[in-house]
Amino acid sequence: MLVLTSWLFIPAFLAAGIVLYGYWRGRNRLWVLLPLLFLYLGAAWAGYDCKRWEERVRTIEELSGGYAEAEGRVSSFEEKNGSLQIVLKKIKVWKQESCYLVPGLMVSVKLLGEPGTDMPLYPQRTGDNKDIGLRLGQLIKVKGEIQPFQSARNPGEFDSKGYYEGLGIDGRFLGKELEILDPRVDPLLDGIRQVREWGRSLLYKYTSKEDAGVLTAAVLGDTGGLPEDIKSLYQKNGISHLLAISGMHMSFLGLSFYRILRKTGLGLGSAGLAGAVLVVLYGILTGSGPSVVRAVIMMSVAFMASYLGRTYDLLSSASLALLLLGLKSPLLLTNGGVQLSFGAVYAIGGAGPILEKWLGRKRFLSSAVSTGVAVQIVTMPITLYHFYQIPFYGLFLNLLLIPLMDWVVCSGIGIILLGSFSPLLGIGAAGTGHYILTFYEWICKIMGGLPGYSLTFGRPEAGRLAAYGLILFAGLYCLKVWGEYEAKRTGENKEEKKKGCFGLKVLILAGMYCFCILFFKPGPVRGLEAVFLDVGQGDGILLRAGRSTVLVDGGSSSKKSLGKYSLEPCLKSMGVPVIQYAFISHGDQDHLSGVAYLLENSEDIRIENLMLPYHGREGEAIKKLEELAKQRGTKVLYVAGGGGVQVEDLRITCLYPGKEDRPETTNEESEVLIMDYGNCRMLFTGDMEERGEEELLKRPGEKQMLADVNVLKVAHHGSKYSSGEAFLDAIKPRWAVVSYGAGNSYGHPHKEVLDRLKERGTEVFKTGEGGAIMMWTDGEKIRFESFVDGEKFSRYN
Repeated sequence: MLVLTSWLFIPAFLAAGIVLYGYWRGRNRLWVLLPLLFLYLGAAWAGYDCKRWEERVRTIEELSGGYAEAEGRVSSFEEKNGSLQIVLKKIKVWKQESCYLVPGLMVSVKLLGEPGTDMPLYPQRTGDNKDIGLRLGQLIKVKGEIQPFQSARNPGEFDSKGYYEGLGIDGRFLGKELEILDPRVDPLLDGIRQVREWGRSLLYKYTSKEDAGVLTAAVLGDTGGLPEDIKSLYQKNGISHLLAISGMHMSFLGLSFYRILRKTGLGLGSAGLAGAVLVVLYGILTGSGPSVVRAVIMMSVAFMASYLGRTYDLLSSASLALLLLGLKSPLLLTNGGVQLSFGAVYAIGGAGPILEKWLGRKRFLSSAVSTGVAVQIVTMPITLYHFYQIPFYGLFLNLLLIPLMDWVVCSGIGIILLGSFSPLLGIGAAGTGHYILTFYEWICKIMGGLPGYSLTFGRPEAGRLAAYGLILFAGLYCLKVWGEYEAKRTGENKEEKKKGCFGLKVLILAGMYCFCILFFKPGPVRGLEAVFLDVGQGDGILLRAGRSTVLVDGGSSSKKSLGKYSLEPCLKSMGVPVIQYAFISHGDQDHLSGVAYLLENSEDIRIENLMLPYHGREGEAIKKLEELAKQRGTKVLYVAGGGGVQVEDLRITCLYPGKEDRPETTNEESEVLIMDYGNCRMLFTGDMEERGEEELLKRPGEKQMLADVNVLKVAHHGSKYSSGEAFLDAIKPRWAVVSYGAGNSYGHPHKEVLDRLKERGTEVFKTGEGGAIMMWTDGEKIRFESFVDGEKFSRYN
């Protein structure tokens, strides 16, 4: 949560720059100091909002767990994954005879019935109005349990808590049953919702399921039916913004309607007012997301400017939209989608004209090229910060595909309007959209086959972002000066006649674009980074040295989609497209499920070598993993005691079990790995139990190696049947990490184990408390830090 003091530093620097710029340009002091006032007011409002959210979070924590009843007005609802997701506003919550006021809740109620049958899907209902359908504006009561949204617990994970706080939603309510207390509806909002459902039904009626999913997203703002493969394809090629309702849609609809009204004889005021009403209603129809609200505000300002006879300024209207959204919720401005939306507008209104003037405004495609390059280079750091990848060919695809999107929107609107009167006309209107979307899919797949089409660079650090901003500003300033010099030399309304000048400038812009990409290319890791991931009930350790990456386990029994939502995003956020070695300690799902996902489903992460346990080679899970690896072209090696690998300055050796050993259980098959980096030695034990520990201690060579261990990954998630006293006495680790799921049914980590470690002076880090545990070493010094709070810190020389 951002605090007031941290918000004050940013506007202070900006204000100083504004003051200096104002005096330099000779502006009136009032206009210089006014932005300063607004900056500090904004900082104060942000700090106040954060303090207010701290109170709201405490309220949800008090309400979480146990039975509760909530009563509120329906703001929106949709069916998702077999449940009805309802957003309630202005809610009263009763728990143990106490009443709490909660501004917003996301209610999830399981649907009854079966999809594809005549039996309607609806949640369990009670009360006198149980036969009345759910509508917007109704007052309802739900019974169930409140849960707070979770913050990210690993690098790269989606922060659902921050996302929903930006939308003004405090927590999640798992409802058991629903009762409609007041059946009266909001006539405007519910009428618009019914229009949306009517349009959606026509799109699915007259087009294929795949086309309907895309058209529904592009025209109605409903991404629920968007096929996952199409969504991923568009994202990786940098054109997913085409599916979001934005200024392009608003401009197309609003201006088209405005011009039609003007041609019918309506005046500027009447036509502008009608156009503004249309875009507002369309914004509500498409869900009123932040980018939609921005576009609505900007279009309304444009109509007002036309009515008043004033010049419309893109940057000023965007700033007004940003101000209004910030007043509503300062936390909304940290949302990646909001930042991309405004970043694109500022690029078009700020950097675009500079590039266009430099290229020559009368040149063919000058406007398209300058706008495309401006948007790409300005939004590139935002894209990397939130999504960790750069679509290398995104610039070319956007120049090619954006002009066609108007026709896709026209096709979707045509299906809805014409299909209402005639099925034949509806099917005919779908043709244009179908062929364009087919072309989109074809060209994206072609680009996907080219080298480097999606570059995984990870989240850039703050210093690199600041340096990029300074370099970008300096580069644009130089082009501006260059353009002004050429204008004076050749005349304001003359174009440069030198043959090949425009082509040369386009090549320079292409070079700038490539330089911007290369600027964010991650360098080698300094020292060794180790991340003990919070995978819930399971294990997952990521080791990075130089330009190489090693994964030791990666699975969970409590997180079903660990690979998709935790492991893969973490790897991407760190800029890891290739894992040189992936070790699987043994064949339990809580150690390999995420790795199986990477092998089977991830197109962006490649594993070069899969290191499997020698004694588990006949296990079903290990055999399946081997089959998946071979299908991906991954080399499979079986590891036993004495084996190991060298990765740059990192050495990993398997101590136990050897080929001659005879483990009796799957846990006893666990590879015991020693990792050496300089004077730092870590021990990974999988789910080894006391019998294995005793066998290992009987071997003098291995026992000597254990004596030099600094960091211990505690065996079997802290089970009392592992980490025996003799074993810990032999190691005497300075630090230990326990990987387990908070609130797990096994009781891990057991108190006996924690007491044993405490008695030996071992500092223990727990993923169940601090989230991912990050360790760094240069071979001499070691530093620990927990992802959630960042307060754990230790060092030795």
